[in-house]
Amino acid sequence: MFASSTFQSFSALSFVDGSPVAAPQPAGGLLRAAPIVPPRALAAPYLDRRPQLQALRRMAAYFRNGITAGVIPPALLGRTFTWDLTTHAYVDDAAYTPAAPSDRVRIILYGVSPATGDIIESPLTPVGYADLIDESTTSPPVDKVHIIVTGGSPTSPGTVYIDYTVSAQVTGNPITAFTAAATGSVTDGTNSITFTATYGVTQVNTDNPDVAVDVTWALSNPALQLTLHETLTLSDADHLTFNVGEFSVKRGTETVTLTGSVSTVLSTGVFDLTLSVDVNRSRWAMVTGNEAGVTLRHPDGTQLSDPEGQAFLDLFGLWLTSDFAMAILFGPPGSLMGA
Repeated sequence: MFASSTFQSFSALSFVDGSPVAAPQPAGGLLRAAPIVPPRALAAPYLDRRPQLQALRRMAAYFRNGITAGVIPPALLGRTFTWDLTTHAYVDDAAYTPAAPSDRVRIILYGVSPATGDIIESPLTPVGYADLIDESTTSPPVDKVHIIVTGGSPTSPGTVYIDYTVSAQVTGNPITAFTAAATGSVTDGTNSITFTATYGVTQVNTDNPDVAVDVTWALSNPALQLTLHETLTLSDADHLTFNVGEFSVKRGTETVTLTGSVSTVLSTGVFDLTLSVDVNRSRWAMVTGNEAGVTLRHPDGTQLSDPEGQAFLDLFGLWLTSDFAMAILFGPPGSLMGA
């Protein structure tokens, strides 16, 4: 579902040139460098989470400027952004009709390359549009953005593929902590997934902010629930520890749970990884390793079979996808809130 063409087109807004909701560099480059793809092998290059960790860390830097009377700058309200083939960037298109309503900024979405995430210019194909609506309040002081991604065009709307809100509050003056909450749904036009999430950042006024993420995903068909509790802790700007309190997948009476930690030096790529997988609270597999190699075994020390190894990669890939989907969903409103 997160690999659908519509979601990928929306994700491009976090890094393409001219996007009014692009992540500040270098976060945008990191988002671009870490697409939502599963690991292809049980090898260190594919289990190195450094791009995702860096992107999440950089995202924490968005939220430093506090609550204002509105999230979306007044100059963007009522404007529509389209892709310009001459500048190879999004531009404010004053001639676009119909004009966007005055309470939002509208961005036309285009087909993107599955390999790079870049907008395909030949031919340039509109696939939908994203509306970011300012629903902020000053009493109580809450930044709030409602994001709606629709297929078709503003003159002939199609399926609503993404519909969610992100609200945020801050602590301290100057700001020392930030909490964002998101709730909504994503669909590929056939199946849907609902989610609730919180994203907390402390030490936002430093170069080593700490992050806590809590997410619940609920898939409609098949009935499936994903739960994620994790934290990022930086001892300094270069040394990061990623703790997975729980990443669980529940279907019917069966629950598979991933726990553990990843420690890394961002500048060099050196990392240590220790993870455990339980099935219905019984230990099934353990994975340990570093940049030199990774070992995956049963608790008794025996190796996993090829199908079992693939099952672990699928679970690991689902964890990456869940993490990065949240980075994409929090990205555009986070960029505005940190503006």
